Amino acid sequence: MESYNTRSIVVDYIKHRVAKEGFQWENDGRQSSVTPNAVQAAMRSLGDEFEKRFRNRFNDLIEQLNITDNNAYDTFKRIVDETFFDGVNWGRIVALLGFAGCFVVYCFVHNKSHLVDIVVEWVTSYIDTNLQEWLTSNNKWQGLVEFYSRTESQRDWPSFKTLITCCMCLYGVPIVNVYVL
Repeated sequence: MESYNTRSIVVDYIKHRVAKEGFQWENDGRQSSVTPNAVQAAMRSLGDEFEKRFRNRFNDLIEQLNITDNNAYDTFKRIVDETFFDGVNWGRIVALLGFAGCFVVYCFVHNKSHLVDIVVEWVTSYIDTNLQEWLTSNNKWQGLVEFYSRTESQRDWPSFKTLITCCMCLYGVPIVNVYVL
């Protein structure tokens, strides 16, 4: 069984996500034509599925948070912590990467592309520090491929209502144009 590196999965997904929006991220040192491995391909597909479900909601959330260089990490960390507040599952890990993808696109759109490498490090570090035990007990990254092989209705996606409500309350931001499930 192939061993997968968290950073390579995060980098591949972020590169995939920003390329879909027409941006180029060159600081990761990878060629754009690299064929994804099984985990990266599953993450791309799951990320696309997640984005299809929640993209407008995450984009609205990010726009309302008024992210600056000074508050970017705290904003990111609070939302990520809230995502995993009451447990871990593959849907929430996909949500983490999906949120990171929206976050870095926001960075490109708002001339903050210098934060992209840093966001990759935040996500990688969060997974390796906070989710490693869960990953190990759930077949490591191969478990993501197994999650991907389930039918869409069998996937345990996170409750977006809980996430968005808590995040908005954390920042005192009114829920405007963010429709919860």
